[in-house]
Amino acid sequence: MSQTDAPTDQAKPAPAVSGYPNIWDILFLIFLTFALVCVAWVGVLSHEEGNKNEVTKQNGEAWVKWLKDNSEPRMQEDFAIESCAASAMERRRWGDCYNDILENVKEIKALKNAFTDEPLAFIAKCDPKDKSTVGSIILEKIVPTPPGSAVATVASQMVEMDAIDTKVALKVTVCDKGGYPIKVDEFEF
Repeated sequence: MSQTDAPTDQAKPAPAVSGYPNIWDILFLIFLTFALVCVAWVGVLSHEEGNKNEVTKQNGEAWVKWLKDNSEPRMQEDFAIESCAASAMERRRWGDCYNDILENVKEIKALKNAFTDEPLAFIAKCDPKDKSTVGSIILEKIVPTPPGSAVATVASQMVEMDAIDTKVALKVTVCDKGGYPIKVDEFEF
């Protein structure tokens, strides 16, 4: 065999690496940057939605605070909001009290639904299928059942015609972004 016929075992020299990224490296870096921006944006949106849920809970807490703070004073004479005062002589209704609270208590009047930026609404129940319930408040009266009953109390929606002449056990619940209930507090008014 002659030298010219012998196969060459020598490999071709590797191309020189410049140290700069090639087109595929640049495309990967652009994709990575885009993915990081999207993750940051989702984080910002989640934070904003979480804040709306917190504002909704604070709205419920504001109602609870006002009702608790005025529970004892309303049993005395010369209560500032007459329609909310307890009375042995005259029937007091929740609807009249509610309207007077909205007219006279600026902290309550200023409350808005965090999701719709509309005035707060009192509703019968939270419903995940009904998005109009999001950010609303549920005010329920708690009525004891007869002794020996399997269930100690029953809660039902506080309606305009409900009497508030004497102490009333109440429960405040708010509806979160998904339309699910979040219990705020149970107390006497």
